This record gives sequence, C-alpha cells and structure tokens, in this order.
Amino acid sequence: MRIRVGGVLRRMTILILASGMLWASGAAAETITFSGSVAYTDRLNPAHTLYVAVLDTSGAGDATVLARHSYQVTTTPIALRYSLDFDNTGVSPQVAVVGLADVDGGGPDTVSSADVFGWYHGGPGPTFVSSTVSREDLDFALPYASVQGTLKFAAGQTEARVRFSPDVQCLLKGFRPTAVFTSEGAYKVAGVYEGTYCVRAEGTGTKGHTFICYGDPTCADPTLVTVGPESIRSGIDFDFTSAVPVLHTTWGMLKSRYP
Repeated sequence: MRIRVGGVLRRMTILILASGMLWASGAAAETITFSGSVAYTDRLNPAHTLYVAVLDTSGAGDATVLARHSYQVTTTPIALRYSLDFDNTGVSPQVAVVGLADVDGGGPDTVSSADVFGWYHGGPGPTFVSSTVSREDLDFALPYASVQGTLKFAAGQTEARVRFSPDVQCLLKGFRPTAVFTSEGAYKVAGVYEGTYCVRAEGTGTKGHTFICYGDPTCADPTLVTVGPESIRSGIDFDFTSAVPVLHTTWGMLKSRYP
C-alpha cells in the first residue's frame, strides 16, 4: 500500500542517500520493531481512529507503508503506546514514523483538512530513523495548532489545494498532505506543528488552468506565517480572483496551435 508524501520528505531522503548511508553489501535482513508513544491534547471529536505507520520514502513514486496499526480513541488527551514490526529486506536505511488521527472517517490513505497528521519527532519536518536497529523510544506528539481563513475562487476554478512549506519561497511542498477544498468560503486546516511556514494555494480551473495564490493581500508574493504550539492562526486568506492563471501544455499542443 502506498501514500503520497510532499517535497520536504523527498528532498531529505535524497540528501540521506547522497551522503552514502546505503545498505552494506550482503547485509542480512531482519525483523525490526519500532515502539514508543503518540500523545496529543486536541479539539477533535473524541471518537476516532488513530493510525501509526512506518514509511519508506526511497522509491521514485509514492511512499511504501512498511507497517501500520490502528487504535480506537474514545477520549482525549491521550498518550498511547504503539509497537510496529517490519521486515527490512530491501528497505531504505532511513525511514519515517508517522501518526494520523482520522477525524472524518476517510481512512488512512486520504488525509483531509480536518484530520491531524504528525511524525516523529514533531516540527516542520520529520526526523528519519535507521531501519537497521529496533527502537523503543520513538515518542512523538501530533500537532495541535490550526490555520484558517477564506477562499475566493476565480472564474472557472473548481478547487484549491492549500499547503505549508518550511521553505521561504514555497518551493518545497512540505510533509503534511495537501488540504483540498472544492468550494469557496471559510476554510480551516487542522494539525499544524509550531513553526514558520510559507503558505501557498494552488487552484484548478475547468479549462486546465492552474491558479497560484499566496496568503497575502495581493495573492502574488510568498508569505511567511508563524504558528504557535496551540494557536488558531486566522486571517490567512486566498483571493484567486487576482491570480494569474497558468495553462499546462505539451509540445504537441504548442505545435498544433502554431504550425
């Protein structure tokens, strides 16, 4: 089973591999056990499912789920113990441990804006863990803060995808799965770690256009937003009516238009 991850995790994985931390030739595979606790004090519906998983992000496509377990949560706050076993045959030397509070009931492979997603050991980016040694101390907390504002769509726009990047130019997608909204109006993204982010939204139009908008009054420039540990950060608005649409095209399409 695979799930998509953002650019921060992919870039970190590339750096790790480039640094020479590769599998030793002929290394024997074994069963690895990761255990620890997941904690959070939240505003969530107290009845939901908590998923904890080990992800390998070394592939060219989506992340591979090496191990995953679900826990039924009925009250909060929690400090829930977890234990995950996986076979490290052919696995990247560095993997990630993640948690998902599935608030809307959509399951572990679809992370909505209402769900809370986090990783060991918290912060704007994950900390990778060696896949060669079992660990019992992988404790982490899910994020508590949230970001909210309003969305105003351009003509022909059908959705907006809001993301938080630790890069000041918003070039990296960030690790939290992108929040998708299909109508304009008030929006809220739950589960954001404390830190400073560049906030960006991408819109999709009916004619294949992409609208790029940043959370500033003119929608034009990368905007840094600081989020506290337990805050509700309001007023991060996206007005796509002033955004310049970008049309995705191919060489074949260009040739057909300009013979």
